[in-house]
Amino acid sequence: MKLFNQSILLQAAVILLATLALWAQALAAPAAMPPAGGGAPLYDLLVRWLQPVPLAAVIIAMVAVVVEGVMLNLLLVDAGLTSQNSLLPTLLFIIAMSAPATTMTPMVPVAALTIACLHQLTLKGTLLTIPVERACAATSLIGLASIFYLPAALLIISYMIVAINYRLYGWKDWAAMILGFIAPYVLLVTVLMFTGGLETWWQSVTDTVSGIHPHIGDFTPLQAVCNAVLVIALLAGLVSVWSLSGERTVVWQKNATNHLTIIVGALAILLVTQIFTVDMQLAAIPFAFCLTCLLTPPTRTMMRHKRKEWVYTLILVLIFTAALIC
Repeated sequence: MKLFNQSILLQAAVILLATLALWAQALAAPAAMPPAGGGAPLYDLLVRWLQPVPLAAVIIAMVAVVVEGVMLNLLLVDAGLTSQNSLLPTLLFIIAMSAPATTMTPMVPVAALTIACLHQLTLKGTLLTIPVERACAATSLIGLASIFYLPAALLIISYMIVAINYRLYGWKDWAAMILGFIAPYVLLVTVLMFTGGLETWWQSVTDTVSGIHPHIGDFTPLQAVCNAVLVIALLAGLVSVWSLSGERTVVWQKNATNHLTIIVGALAILLVTQIFTVDMQLAAIPFAFCLTCLLTPPTRTMMRHKRKEWVYTLILVLIFTAALIC
């Protein structure tokens, strides 16, 4: 793990090689983009534009995942949650987003919007809450994400947990949440009214909601084991964050909670889609944060367990291998 405390250029080179390895098969044999399942006109536009050129969809998705990983890394550093000298969160985010992916999926744009949402919710300085306009912007981004992937609307549950954590109880806070969430839909409905697609879109929404069917996907025993490894790694990272919280400031704890609440939204989405194997793209953000905390313990802890550093390296290799097989 010493690598991720060294030269940024060396870390970037390792991340580039890891990304190419994870996407090599998809680049060699590009797959068709999966459908969003209805009620997602913005993703349908992406399908219409990129479906004729499958390789372009793969390349754009791969580049988008890398850029999102960098943006998440910057967000974590800016919030004081991770070291500014490490790109480990970027690598872990890419691993989680690439484990199930073979091309562009609805969760690629949703992940970008979720990172932007977390940026709005991040505390800075000593203030322990956020202004109404940032709360409104956060829910607007969740609403926009749901236009790419309708189940992403359930991320509003994660926001509500953050709102409780920030004591956003007033009527203005509730109004900001509701108005922010519906703002993208007001624009969408307006456009669809003038283009004659409103009835078709609404029918696709109702069909999607009425057709909710939690199910178990198709997988091989090896894929099941590898997926379980990634889920267990996430849980271990979650325990690591909780163990660190007692030693951190209140601002750190609240910012950390923001990232962890994404897991609640991800679980809600799982319950209305495919339960297993678990789509790790849903939890890529907390996966990156939690595993970074697990694999880079405080300096004093590392000094006490210097001989065990190879264990952290082994865990990272195991996670990468599991993602590669998935």
